[in-house]
Amino acid sequence: MPHCIVEYSSNLESSGRIGELLEKIAAHFRTAPDVFPTGGVRVRAWPVSQYVIADGNPEHAYVNITCRIGAGRPAEVRKAFFSEAYEIVVAHFREESARRGLGITFYVDQADPEGSWKTNSIHQHMNKG
Repeated sequence: MPHCIVEYSSNLESSGRIGELLEKIAAHFRTAPDVFPTGGVRVRAWPVSQYVIADGNPEHAYVNITCRIGAGRPAEVRKAFFSEAYEIVVAHFREESARRGLGITFYVDQADPEGSWKTNSIHQHMNKG
């Protein structure tokens, strides 16, 4: 962990540079390997094709990001790290937001340690060229 899921209205498909956003989010996680081990980073996205936003104007768009992390990181670490992550997202969509109505939400959930199971051999295979 962390797993970040970017859900976005499909009207952002051509202009939202979603792949670039995913790279930015993943890069941010890689700045804190002691807090979020790099081998556990998963960032993915999918467009939503059926939605109604606010007053129904089809030009409006939205981005909803949910990051799930393992329990145990101190609140002040989470707040600082994810405040920066949120600002990365807002900056990414600044021009898009100036052009049209755009709602951005960013949530962080902690996995219940008694309700999650994981297997990950990526750590052992990283940096093997």
